[in-house]
Amino acid sequence: MKELDVLQEEYERWRFRRKDLEGNLRELAREESDVLRELARVDGQISYYDSLESDMKKELEPPRLSDLLSSLRKR
Repeated sequence: MKELDVLQEEYERWRFRRKDLEGNLRELAREESDVLRELARVDGQISYYDSLESDMKKELEPPRLSDLLSSLRKR
């Protein structure tokens, strides 16, 4: 009978451990989801600032000679 008790205790210990691991896996899945959402948000911000930088460079770069000549011809 003692062996049966030991086996039962071992079974309960492993069952508890399995439930604990399942809970940990659920928590990790939630954290992964949060991280992926944050990465998507940051990626969107990067795209926005890249395009903003490009637009600002266009506005701030000196005009090309051909552009100046074209604007003078229009007058």
